[in-house]
Amino acid sequence: MKKNSFKWKSLLWFLVTIFGLLADRVTKAVISGNLAEGEKIEVIENFFYITHHTNTGAAWGILQNATMILGILSVVVSIGLLYFFFKFDMWPARLSLTMIIGGAIGNAIGRIFNGRVIDFLDFYIFGYDFPIFNVADMMVTVGTIILVVFILFFYKEPKEEIPGAAKDGELSDDNKN
Repeated sequence: MKKNSFKWKSLLWFLVTIFGLLADRVTKAVISGNLAEGEKIEVIENFFYITHHTNTGAAWGILQNATMILGILSVVVSIGLLYFFFKFDMWPARLSLTMIIGGAIGNAIGRIFNGRVIDFLDFYIFGYDFPIFNVADMMVTVGTIILVVFILFFYKEPKEEIPGAAKDGELSDDNKN
């Protein structure tokens, strides 16, 4: 029964990843299909805009024109994160990892197939023009925050059992006589 339960839980997490990936791909398609690059739609005056922007680098425009390397690196890191997904059977860790993987793959698709990532969420916070981002970026950021909070404040390393050591409430073989 436990193995069957694990398969259903894994399917649920797979669906979370797919949903996030689809939300990212659909929003990017809508933006690129309806707005010219650089075009801006005001949603909340002096605060939030939908702006069609392309990025050939990483977050905040760093590593410009390293698109293919970043795309391949995103795929490699996502595969590596799968190890931790299967290692930790705790929902906060799995939620965060599925979000990070989905976001990384969403941006990797744009980088590998289009040579760029489409960004469109544009905020001005206290007069500061925050870097434009997308759904995949949000997934990676929120997933990373959840993972860091979980590891720092909630995760406890499982205790290793020492062979021949007594379990709680039991006497070891050495203390039975």
